[in-house]
Amino acid sequence: MTADTRSPKAALKLLFDFWGKYHTIDHFHYQWVKDNLKVKIVKRGEQLSPADRHTEMTYFVAKGLLARVEENAETGKRRILSLAIPNMALMTTHHLYTHNLHKGDLVALRPGIIIAIPHHVLRQFQEQEKSIDTLIDVLGNKKKRQLVLLRQATLGYSPFERYLNFTRLLPEIKAVTTQQEQADLLGISRHTVQLAQYFLLTGKYAQK
Repeated sequence: MTADTRSPKAALKLLFDFWGKYHTIDHFHYQWVKDNLKVKIVKRGEQLSPADRHTEMTYFVAKGLLARVEENAETGKRRILSLAIPNMALMTTHHLYTHNLHKGDLVALRPGIIIAIPHHVLRQFQEQEKSIDTLIDVLGNKKKRQLVLLRQATLGYSPFERYLNFTRLLPEIKAVTTQQEQADLLGISRHTVQLAQYFLLTGKYAQK
């Protein structure tokens, strides 16, 4: 990632480009963002919001890959509960108007740029300017769509079938994730991922 694309100015431009697809951006939008939002350059593995710390925040991904993860304290096994690729976001709470935190930690799976948007700022701005509803709705709908498709891919299917469904329903997530990340997201083993990838590539089942 070059110094230019890592700059706060470039990151905010990515947010405005995304927001501008759905609503006209005026000067006061730029000023509001400049005054209230924070650009964070994150490293791979950096934890943004520990589950035991009460932080009401939306994290918009400009660059990189953000995940909500949960680890089993006894086994150390990781489960990825949800993902955000660029132009998506993850909230620390269940929605904008609750103080109830999501389970799991928000972790950067790739080096990147995250824009932190405090919920109290969103709520205050929403009272003055309804255009913020557009941003909230679009980000929320993108996340809901991903969760619906993920549920369709996994519910009631064998591990092998889950992966085949995943590649069909969520190709944009498959394209940016590793085999282990895909396994942690689908609740299957990495070995199953490898078997399914071999089948997709060759049309044959791997020899045991």
